[in-house]
Amino acid sequence: MNRSIENLPPGAPDPGQNPRDLRDEDLIVLVQNGHRRAFDEIVARYKGRLYSFTLRMVKDPHLAEEMTQETLIRVYMHADKYREIAKFSTWVFTIATNLVRNRMRQKSRAPRMLSLNPVPEEDEQPVDPPDPHADPSQAIEGAELGDLIAEATAKIPEKYRIPFLLREVDQLTYEEIQQVTGLKLGTVRSRINRARNRFRQNIKPLLKNEDLLAELERIEAMAGSEDEE
Repeated sequence: MNRSIENLPPGAPDPGQNPRDLRDEDLIVLVQNGHRRAFDEIVARYKGRLYSFTLRMVKDPHLAEEMTQETLIRVYMHADKYREIAKFSTWVFTIATNLVRNRMRQKSRAPRMLSLNPVPEEDEQPVDPPDPHADPSQAIEGAELGDLIAEATAKIPEKYRIPFLLREVDQLTYEEIQQVTGLKLGTVRSRINRARNRFRQNIKPLLKNEDLLAELERIEAMAGSEDEE
């Protein structure tokens, strides 16, 4: 991490090039050689994806933010360990998944406490500023569907939920999920299919709005067609 950027190895990307034009794998090579702007670009690309993944697992915005930061710190601190034998995104989500698993194990061992404040405070969830040009009815339906999806996803057991989120949210291939989780490819496919079935079972009873149900079925059809390609 302390190598001079003037002594880049042969074939390394040009540190003067705009980081936005580089592959993830090129950016991490620059990070390995002390190029801070390259790491800033990695953070910009992955912070939102990592936060979304961890939030759906731990269901706590503050903890998800903390774990996202910890993942990115580990990416920086252990950048020298990365080798392009796997996609960079696979390596990053392997780090995040291991952190999530450790956190879930700690949570399962911790004594359960009765919450005296079961209703979340208004400021506990991040709220995006409203789009002045958006249709308010569509915004309400979108928010409602998002909440229902989160509720249905949270009910999926952890061992199925991790590969499910890596596939459906982060768009990793089955082979990449195999590398992240260490599972056999057949097991990855089986767990994702089981998670999808659980998800449909969980969310269908929640959908009272016919438009939302139609939207979910459209999303499912699109996901199914992508998997068949």
